[in-house]
Amino acid sequence: MDLIRVSVEALDDLDPDRDVRTERGSLDELACSLITHGLLNPLTVIPGENGRYVIHAGGRRRAALRRAAELLAESPEEFGFDDDQAAERTAELTGQVPCWVRADLAGREALTQLAENGERRELSASERYRGLQLAFADGLDDREIAHAAGVKLAHVRTARQTSQFPDAAQEAIAAGQLDLDTATELYAFRDDGKATARLLRRIEQSPQQAPYAIAEEQQKRQRAAAAEQIKAEAREAGYTVRGQPGCLHWGYDGPDELFEFLTHSDGAPLTGEIDGAGDGHCAFVEQAYDGPRLRHFCTNPEAHGHTRARHTSYRTPDEVARLEAERTAADEHRLALDAARTVRGKFLRSLIGSQKVAARHTDLLATVAARFPALLGQAERHHLADELMPVVPEQWNPPRATQHAVARAVLAADAAAEGIIGWRRDREAALWWWNTLAALGYERGDAETAHVGALEAEAERRTAEIAAAAEQGQAAADAAEQALAEHGLLGPETDDDIA
Repeated sequence: MDLIRVSVEALDDLDPDRDVRTERGSLDELACSLITHGLLNPLTVIPGENGRYVIHAGGRRRAALRRAAELLAESPEEFGFDDDQAAERTAELTGQVPCWVRADLAGREALTQLAENGERRELSASERYRGLQLAFADGLDDREIAHAAGVKLAHVRTARQTSQFPDAAQEAIAAGQLDLDTATELYAFRDDGKATARLLRRIEQSPQQAPYAIAEEQQKRQRAAAAEQIKAEAREAGYTVRGQPGCLHWGYDGPDELFEFLTHSDGAPLTGEIDGAGDGHCAFVEQAYDGPRLRHFCTNPEAHGHTRARHTSYRTPDEVARLEAERTAADEHRLALDAARTVRGKFLRSLIGSQKVAARHTDLLATVAARFPALLGQAERHHLADELMPVVPEQWNPPRATQHAVARAVLAADAAAEGIIGWRRDREAALWWWNTLAALGYERGDAETAHVGALEAEAERRTAEIAAAAEQGQAAADAAEQALAEHGLLGPETDDDIA
């Protein structure tokens, strides 16, 4: 590797097809620095033809040198030069550009551009992706690329596999709308076009919702896989598996009835274990809030000698559809909140996951203890209690005691905010915690935003009800006083009363 000095005009840019960068960014700041301090880091070049050199690393610096020459010509006085001094400084900067000659780097432009740092503008997501694709075209190994470019190996592998993505996903990655971290998680859905399309729509609408959208799709996939497993086991056990019957939630549009609302002629209840494989008996998988489960029903109870244990009423298809849509929306909202809990859990770990970081948030402990002390006993109900609330030892040390106390306050407030500590909801505490999370830098998911909106609406409605009740009470008191006065039952006013 030799260090040479050449004129800026003897330097050629990379072929555009080999250049990772699509823009150079603002050059004025760097140009001013070059005028003052000169070029501190030499360019890296490879030998070209006819005594010329191709810039392998430093195209932005060469462009800034030219911009420096323009600035010196336009306003030399801004840099403390007269015209002759400015011309001399321009000649110094552009006539003798220090360059490292690296013939061994020919054909490895993509890799070295990915690895560059220092005076160069940081690569954008789309430029980094372009650089990886060029490195693949050069036949370089994934580990070699990851090591030389300082990129995660998982990101390199994801970038290589994007050819298997749907076109929309490839376009989003190439445009920088989808970073490689998110793309790595998205790759798991490459065999599910509908899920990928849903994810890309949500990410396009709101990129910050990407982790929530992916968590929800992962949850859907897990629940669907669990349902298929239950169906397979049910068929193996001899059950006839069908779709969900109309009698499940809102009456029925046929004779079907669930086992739990049927008895035999002798009054004995029907059970899946004993009666599930009987004639006219079927099973289905219900996607309940706590996961899929197998349930049984009879397709025609009267024909099979069963007695109904509940009254059934027919509802029109439109009413059934409306009620079902409302139930589905409510279930989806609860599931989305459940999925968002995974993302919020990562934030809570960053907040109280160690003694050092927990010690920074004793103000949260003080606020909860002062304003909402009744919540503190509910912290154990939080799903992260076992992980983030250290077990009480026989001997406390101050940092550990602080962490435990802060974790108790935070988890208690978080449990209240999601409404998981029982039927009594402390709206004031919940709204305080959601606002506190936002102040601490947490970005809510869509489901969490809807949940907070519902809490705020509920609080406003309750405030209006209290105000209306107070107004009605005052009106009743005024009417009673007037009635007493009309009947002469009020005593005479005194000076004290008037005062």
